[in-house]
Amino acid sequence: MNNNNIGRGAFILMIILTVIGVVALSINAFLPIDLVPIMMSPKWLLMTFIVLTTFVIWNSVLTKGWGRSLLALALAYIIAFTAEALGVNFGLVFGRYYYTDALGIKFIGVALMVALAWEPILYASFGITDILIPSPVKRSDSLLRRLPYYLGAAFVGALATTAWDMMIDPVAVNRGWWVWLDGGPYMPYVEHGVPISNYMGWLGTAFVCHLMYRLIMGTGPRPHRSLNLSVYGPLMLYFYLFITAEGMALTILKRPEVGLIGLMGMGFFVAVALMRVRPLQQGVETTLGEGQLEADAKKQ
Repeated sequence: MNNNNIGRGAFILMIILTVIGVVALSINAFLPIDLVPIMMSPKWLLMTFIVLTTFVIWNSVLTKGWGRSLLALALAYIIAFTAEALGVNFGLVFGRYYYTDALGIKFIGVALMVALAWEPILYASFGITDILIPSPVKRSDSLLRRLPYYLGAAFVGALATTAWDMMIDPVAVNRGWWVWLDGGPYMPYVEHGVPISNYMGWLGTAFVCHLMYRLIMGTGPRPHRSLNLSVYGPLMLYFYLFITAEGMALTILKRPEVGLIGLMGMGFFVAVALMRVRPLQQGVETTLGEGQLEADAKKQ
């Protein structure tokens, strides 16, 4: 089914949330109004992640159906939570750290809000990878034929995911959301820094989640297809995560070098994805391997 209006509501939701985030950060940066206590409060963060997760579920259900969406999103939460639990309790995956009470309710030492925060960045990276890398395989192909592409796409998705934490982690430790017991060489002047093992853990955990996404969401029928669903919405979600993390690095953490790293990381993925938008609109190129956007492009 091709309908350009399908997914427009979810796309508009992301536009509104992005505008709110940019306005709040701009007010905090350029006007004598301190919005940090509000923007960094557990209630504000929880509300933001609930809205982002709402978009994720909305977009995923429309493009992959209820069954595959709920299975993949639930497994992603379980994988992320398990990795976090191994970290805070045994020092595995990411390194030795613990969560403070700043992020609210914890279960076996893991702030439940943090596990929830994995969903939007994983899904955004999954979506932007589809925009960046045209799939050479079809959903009807055998798993053996699809697997090399899935592995490569999962790695790119893991890089796009970890690029977000390159900005967020220094902000988080500065705000006292979690504490690295041994510090680390990454931004060592920000609360003793972040260990490199954290980012290796992010890459590994994100890779597993992205590969799982591919295996579950890359088969079966696709209920709806449109530019709003496959391009505009996921790209806006990733852009929101990029621009807000960039804004926090520059206006709250006040570390332009962290912002520069974000610009070269997430900013690179956004820039390349934007260059892909016009060919996709014109139907010159396709995404997800089956040319499902061509009919939409011809209608415009």
